[in-house]
Amino acid sequence: MIEGHGDDAYRYKSPIRADFSSNVLYGPLDEGLRAHLQEKVGTVTHYPEASAQSLQAVAAEAYGVASDQVLVTNGVTEAIYLAAQACRSLGTATILTPSFAEYEDACRLHGLDINWLSWDSLTPDTRLPGGLVFLCQPNNPTGAALPPAHLHRLLHGHPDAVFVIDESYIEFTQAATSLLPQLGDYPNALVLRSLTKSCRIPGLRIGFVVGHRSLVSRLREYKMPWSVNRLAIEAGLYIFGHPNQFWPPLRQLLADTTAWREELRSVTGWQVCDTDTHYFLVETPAAFTAAALKEQLITKYGLLIRDAANFKGLTPCHFRIACQSSEHNRLLTEALRECSRTGL
Repeated sequence: MIEGHGDDAYRYKSPIRADFSSNVLYGPLDEGLRAHLQEKVGTVTHYPEASAQSLQAVAAEAYGVASDQVLVTNGVTEAIYLAAQACRSLGTATILTPSFAEYEDACRLHGLDINWLSWDSLTPDTRLPGGLVFLCQPNNPTGAALPPAHLHRLLHGHPDAVFVIDESYIEFTQAATSLLPQLGDYPNALVLRSLTKSCRIPGLRIGFVVGHRSLVSRLREYKMPWSVNRLAIEAGLYIFGHPNQFWPPLRQLLADTTAWREELRSVTGWQVCDTDTHYFLVETPAAFTAAALKEQLITKYGLLIRDAANFKGLTPCHFRIACQSSEHNRLLTEALRECSRTGL
C-alpha cells in the first residue's frame, strides 16, 4: 500500500503547522546524531556493507543475542516482506485487525491465504490456524498492547506456527515488555524492531529481525545486498553507542496523552478510543468522514491527521493521531472543537 500511510504531507501544497499523522516521537533530530551524520556524509561515495555487518553485530549485543540471530533491514517494512517471502511455503497467514496494512500486502504478494482475526476477540486460548501469524505489539493503529502472559500462551500453544511479533512501538508502552529476553524459549518467533519511531529517523529506514538462527537464516536467503545505506548504518551505530540519548520520556508522554484524550472527549463529544501508547483512534460523527475532516484541517488550520479508513475493520469515520507537544496538541484541540461545533 504505497498510498494511504501517515506522514503524507508531501501530497499537500499547504504548509503543515503540526503533523499528528505519524507515530514517530515528536521533536527535532538529536543534535549528536546530526553532527555524526554530517561528519559521515562523505562516505556515501563508497558502497555500504552488503548486509550491514557492523550494525548487525552491535544490534545483537544490544538485544542480547548472537550476531547470526539478527538481520538488518531497510526499515521494518522490508522485514515484513522478507518474512512473508521466506515463509510462503506455510501457505496461510493470520492477521489481526485492525493492523498495519503492509502485513496484508506482503502476504498477498507472496501467495499466502489470509485469515482475519479481530484483535478484540484474541484471548490466551484462541486457536489459530497455524502458518504465519502477524501480531503488532503494541498494535498500530489502536495502540492496544497484548498482556505478555497472553502472548506467551499463544506462542506456546502454536509451536508449528511462525509468529512475526512487530515491536516497532514497544518503547511507547508500559502495558507490555519486549519478547527479546525470552526469545530463546520460542524458536517459532521473529521479533521486528525499529529505530525509526523512538529516534525520530523515519527517513533513514533502519529495521531489525531478531529470532532463532534457523528462522533468520531463511529470511537472509531472500534479502538483497546493500539494502541498508551507509548513513543508515552510521545512524544505527551511533544510536546503539549512545542509548541514553534516545530513550523517550515515556511516563510524561503517556500522562500527556491521557490528559489530552480526556480533553478531546470533553470538547468534541466524539468517541476517543482507549490506548496503551501515545497514539490512538478517534471516531467522527456520522455527519462527515475522517477524509473530509483531514482536508478541512489541512486547508484551514495546517494540521495533518491520519485518515484510518483504510485499516481493515475500521470505518470511514476513524482517524488516528499521536500526542505531540502541548502547544501543537492545543492547536488540534481548538480546531476539532470548532469542527465539532460548526461541522465541515
